[in-house]
Amino acid sequence: MNTRNISIAMILLVGLIAGCENKLDLQPLGELNSETFYRTFEDFEAASLSPYSTILNFYYEQNGRGFYNGIEYPSDDSRHGGQGIDNNNDFNWLPNNGDFGWLFSESYKGVMRANVILNSLPNSELSDEDKARFEAEAKFIRSYFYFVLATNWGTPPLISELITTIADSQVGNSQPGEVLDLVETDLAFAKENLPSSWSGTDVGRATSGAAQAFLGKVYLYRQKYSLAATELNAVIDSGTYSLQDNFGDNFSESLENNSESIFEIQFTRGDFNPWLPVDSGLAGNENIGHAGTGRTIVFRASCFLGNCAPGANGQGYGRMHVTEDLQNEFEENDPRIPFTFYREGDDYFGTPYSQTWSITGATPSKYLLDYVSYAQPNAGSNNERVIRLADVYLMAAEAELLGNNNVQKAMDYVNMVRRRADPTGEILPERSGSSSLDEAMEFIMHERRVELAFEGHRYADLVRWHQAGVINIPQDVDFGDPANENWSETNLLKPYPQRELDLISSLSQNPGY
Repeated sequence: MNTRNISIAMILLVGLIAGCENKLDLQPLGELNSETFYRTFEDFEAASLSPYSTILNFYYEQNGRGFYNGIEYPSDDSRHGGQGIDNNNDFNWLPNNGDFGWLFSESYKGVMRANVILNSLPNSELSDEDKARFEAEAKFIRSYFYFVLATNWGTPPLISELITTIADSQVGNSQPGEVLDLVETDLAFAKENLPSSWSGTDVGRATSGAAQAFLGKVYLYRQKYSLAATELNAVIDSGTYSLQDNFGDNFSESLENNSESIFEIQFTRGDFNPWLPVDSGLAGNENIGHAGTGRTIVFRASCFLGNCAPGANGQGYGRMHVTEDLQNEFEENDPRIPFTFYREGDDYFGTPYSQTWSITGATPSKYLLDYVSYAQPNAGSNNERVIRLADVYLMAAEAELLGNNNVQKAMDYVNMVRRRADPTGEILPERSGSSSLDEAMEFIMHERRVELAFEGHRYADLVRWHQAGVINIPQDVDFGDPANENWSETNLLKPYPQRELDLISSLSQNPGY
């Protein structure tokens, strides 16, 4: 069965088996009924990994399918490597876009796997305490996927119960805000019922702090600024998290799950992974057990006009290049630059970096500086940091400014991030608490861009600020040509995949597509 050509319904029906077969012996295979639902703690402990595993599918693909092409590309930070057209980067978005379709289908697979757990809990043998913990974990992961769906498609189908028939799968568009209403409810439950930390092989699972930070983020995106400030301030004031002394430590493989990290994707190169492997791979090839990230080969430099970096094509495809606009956004000698992108003369795995390898003269270095090539090709095991404390500081600054007009507190948070990057303040002077509201917002937007570059936040930030009236994308953002000419309000949302429209008659396409 080819999941690329089937509807949400079939993904919901078959996805469970693919993700759990490494941990559970489900009998009879292919049936979802009361005889096969899980009952014991051990059953749920194993099954709870399946929704996590689905997140890996966003990141593993060596050509960038999913997160890199679908989320990272459409922004003013990244430029594709070729001299022709890249539809994602240049805003030529069509319903047959495979990258967007992958994000859509994998998100619903993750929703399904969470719903399986939620549907099974009432009939289990678990204690009330254990039921609450597994419910909270499933709701956190379901929220993760629904946030992707809501922010990228606006009114995606809302499926909060396990679907077991094709007829029940004919779910049309949700009402505006309906999906994020569920996300808020799920995360509120999760923050009250998840543990504050994990140990051993459970490190990386969702925590109460991750749920609270995520809830604050959802409120911020919905312009519920006072609520966002409350949740984000609580994460900051909890004392659970602290900024790493060095900015670059956040992207070092040897410092994963550190004090600044609130939630991150757990990767390996085919050996043991607590989240299980990705769903792709055939017996006999190197992808069995694979839970690595494709960032290493997607982001590393390749060739431009015949000038090739070491490892080009074999260890680097050169698909992501740093726009000149982003390079110019950094203040002169900002200490974060070397940990964000390579420039002329920087050490590039033992060779001086040459700007001739890139169409813009620079390629990303974030997550790559201590990368070591392993026998398994095109894979990295450096965890992707989804939410970290610096991001929470900057979201809290935005919420305090736009919700409470509290310039001083907003700038205090911005300055926490700047002082970590430059403790002396000689390169990055502090932002003044007496700044105007407009100046303060400019400072926040600047800091988010340089602090979080290539972490998947930029385009969503631009859309959020545009919708809040803080910026006007056509006037204030330089995507470069031809992207500037192509961008329109249509691109605030992505097109629904054509295959889903063909199979679900009640699903309507987003305007403009």
